[in-house]
Amino acid sequence: MAAFVARVPLQGMPHVSDELAYTWQARLFAAGMRVGPEPELPQLWTYPFWMAEGGGYSPFPPGWPLLLAAGEALGAGWLVNPLLFGLLPGLIYLLTLRWTGEEAVARAAAVVAALSPGAWLLAASRMSQTSVLVALALAAVCVTWPRGGQALGRLRIDPEGRHLNRVLLAHLAGLAVAYVVLARQLDALLVGGPLLLCGLWRHRALAAWAGLVGPPALATLLLLADNAALTGDPLRFPMTDFFAAWPGSDGRPGCNRLGFGEDVGCHPTLGSYGHTPEKAWIIGRASLERLDVLLLGLPGSLLLALAGAWRLRRRLAPAVVLGLLVVGGYALYWSQGAAYGARFYHPLYLVLPGLVAAGAVPLLRRWALPVLALVCLGAGSRFLPDLAHEYWCVDAGLVRQLEAAGVEEGVVFLRIPEGGHDAAWPSMKIDAMECSGVLEATEGFVLNDPSRPTGGLQVRHALPDERQATIYMSRAHPGQPAWLAVLDPVAGTWTLVSLGVLAP
Repeated sequence: MAAFVARVPLQGMPHVSDELAYTWQARLFAAGMRVGPEPELPQLWTYPFWMAEGGGYSPFPPGWPLLLAAGEALGAGWLVNPLLFGLLPGLIYLLTLRWTGEEAVARAAAVVAALSPGAWLLAASRMSQTSVLVALALAAVCVTWPRGGQALGRLRIDPEGRHLNRVLLAHLAGLAVAYVVLARQLDALLVGGPLLLCGLWRHRALAAWAGLVGPPALATLLLLADNAALTGDPLRFPMTDFFAAWPGSDGRPGCNRLGFGEDVGCHPTLGSYGHTPEKAWIIGRASLERLDVLLLGLPGSLLLALAGAWRLRRRLAPAVVLGLLVVGGYALYWSQGAAYGARFYHPLYLVLPGLVAAGAVPLLRRWALPVLALVCLGAGSRFLPDLAHEYWCVDAGLVRQLEAAGVEEGVVFLRIPEGGHDAAWPSMKIDAMECSGVLEATEGFVLNDPSRPTGGLQVRHALPDERQATIYMSRAHPGQPAWLAVLDPVAGTWTLVSLGVLAP
């Protein structure tokens, strides 16, 4: 299902600025580069979350683009998240079975994990949250695995090999958390760290401790070394430099940090700069509303999870701790994170399927699995039209025009007049948004390969007039044909015009 949504409604395209930056960095990694060659005129490659001066690279952490690079190398970056997502239901089954001890609840939780619209929606994207959730689920399964000789449903660990098994599980957990350190540091701090502490408490062997601590420690050192190589300071992340230079942040150094204050926040949220507890409450409530709709596809889904929480109240401590860490931790972050549902709360899927299942199984009994599946599939289908309708202001219209015109080499200049048009995706609780030219430029910029700034098909922002375009083409792309793509900001459509060979 995630692969279908990624390929058909979302057309295999990055839609959010984050996704395109991840995709470009993945293409660099696939070409064996961390930093690509500097574009011939960096101003023509201006795009959110991309550093073009001094050589192109994404300021996001390197973990997720490294995984995505495998798909980009094969021309199928859209397929990486769906493949990873295929691991999640089995992990949630094992985790819920260990947590509740009830086979029926664990099976129902696996169904919810597989078919929840909020889960397959992010799995259809190129965002990092699905890979992080899978890694956290793997770590959670490993650190909570029963000791040798204990039964886990129909599974039983060989008592004779329990030491080896526990050491191996500890290493798997450590590797999983190490990936989270390289991909999403806040999730590593909020969820990965407590999981490691749980593992250290449960696995007392020195070899197990080495497996739990070693990989995350090495990942931290690699991350610090990457920071030092890109920014000159191991403790300064590239995103800090990006926001300091990005025009939209209004030159607010340090605005991307956690916490509250007038100087926190790199663009206005809820009408103003700064981050306050009141804003955190409003943003958190909106995220929970989106999560409520996307959990099963219908409003009120969290009520069923609350019913399950009441039923599991004597075993509820892990879910309460996770909820407080995730919701409380992201209350310190200024961004609203509205794209693709409640993506900042995605680690809650470690326990939400189990809570929903615990609430549903006593009510529906043997019909719990088919009813949950039908509800998720039926209610989830109503999100598909919104996803196919220029989701987040982006579709493949310009790409299709270029393919229809047979444009395979040369330079396509994007001319984006000021203004935009309003859009909404009400099924996902996005009632109003302006489609700006920056977002819609994704439709052309997706064709760029930052490892090859010349040759093939290149996309750039348009220069003011044909004379300047001719000078640019003569210096950077002589003998190549040029095209002009002009955006209609009201309709959100492109007009493609051939400029011929401006500089033979």
